[in-house]
Amino acid sequence: MTGRHFRAGLMGLAVGLIVLVFAEWLIRLEAARVDLSAQTRLQAQASVVRARLESELSNPLSIGQSVAAFVAANPQFRAQDYERLADTLFALQPRLRNIALAPDHVIRHVYPLNGNERALGTNLEQLAEQREVVLRVARERQPVTAGPLNLVQGGLGIVNRVPVQILGADGHLHYWGQVAVVIDPLPIFAGVGLNNHEDVLYALRGRDAKGKQGEVFLGPENLFAEADSLQQEIAIPGGHWVLAARWRDPATAKGWHPLPWHLLAILLALASGSLAAYAMQSQQRLAVLASHDSLTGLANRHRFIAQAQGMLALAERQRRPAVMLSVDLEDFKCINDDFGHETGDAMLVHVAGQARGCLRASDLIARFGGDEFLVLLPDTDRGEQLDMLLARLHEAVSVPLQVGERTLRVGMSIGIAAFPDDGATLEALMRAADASMYENKRRRGRSGAR
Repeated sequence: MTGRHFRAGLMGLAVGLIVLVFAEWLIRLEAARVDLSAQTRLQAQASVVRARLESELSNPLSIGQSVAAFVAANPQFRAQDYERLADTLFALQPRLRNIALAPDHVIRHVYPLNGNERALGTNLEQLAEQREVVLRVARERQPVTAGPLNLVQGGLGIVNRVPVQILGADGHLHYWGQVAVVIDPLPIFAGVGLNNHEDVLYALRGRDAKGKQGEVFLGPENLFAEADSLQQEIAIPGGHWVLAARWRDPATAKGWHPLPWHLLAILLALASGSLAAYAMQSQQRLAVLASHDSLTGLANRHRFIAQAQGMLALAERQRRPAVMLSVDLEDFKCINDDFGHETGDAMLVHVAGQARGCLRASDLIARFGGDEFLVLLPDTDRGEQLDMLLARLHEAVSVPLQVGERTLRVGMSIGIAAFPDDGATLEALMRAADASMYENKRRRGRSGAR
């Protein structure tokens, strides 16, 4: 790979990397936007479920306050009055399962009695699953929602325990016991969409209204530890639960797949890099065409003049010699006329290659037009070194060129002009070298005539 091709390749690589980085940045931005949109929609759905669940729980569970007020106002209530009140409350809240009164923590009244007979006479402090909450209500004198838990009479229930305090003759409130309002949570959970939601997976924790410190009682426990899930508090009487939610299939919920975009980014980077490399190579080729002979690859007239002026200026400052050679091919016109321009072009390429092989890297050679060449030799003076170079040039150029079955040769006439003796400027030096070349031709012509 040439230096020009290497630089073009580096340019293409750099442009491709820039495009790829920019495209990946845009993909990341879009992925973040899609994630945010999906989380926003998830939060909106979870908020609806939370609000519905709070409403479904708070209405029936708040009935316990009404029953507690009834007992506090009528400590010596009749069973018929209690049943009438309970019957009215059940008509208002069909999700109620039962309402129980437990003076001194022993259940003495339960409505409806049918199906709840086993609960009568139960000492709540002796139930391992309920004892902690019962004592907590008695100690703090605040309502607490317990459960979900397994009921003595069978089944699953959420129990709102409300303390009852009676105003005594001494003017102080005395703890009487508790009101327990029980509801069946399963229909509520199903009704608000917690169990079988098509798109969202839900879980609840906070048994006995303990929030984050409570146990998980619905859905997968690991949902609370996953990074892509969100959590919301659900207010219930006496505390709160925590709702966790995430999409069942995040990719489907987002509706966006990044892989095709990554592939497109790579293709775009490859295309951009290739175009940049091609553009730079084209620009380099144009620059070469503008400064070099398209046939031989040598410097053209414009490049030779510009570079030679700089070389002579440096030689003048450093007081160093230089030699200009004006070269004209002999017998070239016959080759062009007899064998065609293609063969003539092949001979020019051959001569240029042979001549360039004899010169140093610091020497400047150019094709000035037709079969004329100019050579500028810095740090060179007349003498043995120059004579040896001229001999090598004659020998190299005289090497025959095989074109098909033809063996072709050319000679050359060389004019020499030394800087600064024969010319102090480039123009003067070129004229002197040209004159020397024609003088050399004339001498060779007279010698051939004799």
